[in-house]
Amino acid sequence: MTDLDVIGLSVLLDVPPEKLYMLSNDRDPRCRRKKDSYSNYHTVVIHRGKGRKNRVLSVPNVFLRAVQRRILDRCLYKLPVSPYATAYRRGFSLLDNARPHVGKECIVKLDISGFFDSIDDDMVYAVMRRFRLSVPASVLLTHLCIHNSVLPQGAPTSPYIANLVMKHFDEKLGAWCTQHGITYTRYCDDMTFSGTRDAIRNAQLIPKVRKMLSRQGFTLNDKKTVVVGVSRQQKVTGIVVNEKPQVPRKLRRSIRQEVYYCSKFGVKESLERRGSDIPPEQYLRSLLGRIGFALQTDRSNTEMQEYYSRIKELMKE
Repeated sequence: MTDLDVIGLSVLLDVPPEKLYMLSNDRDPRCRRKKDSYSNYHTVVIHRGKGRKNRVLSVPNVFLRAVQRRILDRCLYKLPVSPYATAYRRGFSLLDNARPHVGKECIVKLDISGFFDSIDDDMVYAVMRRFRLSVPASVLLTHLCIHNSVLPQGAPTSPYIANLVMKHFDEKLGAWCTQHGITYTRYCDDMTFSGTRDAIRNAQLIPKVRKMLSRQGFTLNDKKTVVVGVSRQQKVTGIVVNEKPQVPRKLRRSIRQEVYYCSKFGVKESLERRGSDIPPEQYLRSLLGRIGFALQTDRSNTEMQEYYSRIKELMKE
């Protein structure tokens, strides 16, 4: 007999229980032709250039992705995350992560090593139990959102689940930071702290964070630890925060130059002059994204507004 909460979950997600179990077990469905079979996940490797580690995504198939999207919209979004988590939240942006650290004497940036791969099925199950469903329903929800016993990068549910897993950690660390006069935010696996040098030094911040992460099942990536004083350019998730939130001068200069050459020579010739083999449409989308990032940081920037309009025109042409 099917568990009542499993039936309720089936109704909520608009998917029959047997299909939910099929998806949760990551099995290939029966089919007449072998070539028609499929796996619930496929691997995508994003090449990130020289000296940078490639990013490996486990991407769900269309059916599973649709079910996960329903789980996210109809279930997970009902659970609140901590105020210190600024990524993967509706209405939040990189600016929300950077703004609290503007004008601080010292900024410390720490990185959680192997963040998604460190979130196992037990951690996800603990999140699903917050819905107060039966054990079978909680297990089913968990298995619908994990792959190879960990949280898969590439699933629409993973980012928000990661925030929910970190909720207690964020709140505990955030309260400790407040007691020591330190500001804390977390954007996915990037943790940022700011305050006076004395406050950060006296609190022994890094050893404290390392110990708390270890208790949670995570480790620090020491190679990405950054400590920046006010005399240098302080960047938080790509935004300069020394005096006010703004994109780096180098990025502004690059955008200005690229828009100029595109307008003067045309997109195709501009790319040829630079020796780039990127397709024009792909290049314009990338350039528009960088301009959008600058506007996200400062919406009143009339120069970037003009560039945005100009690139949109070029895309239509």
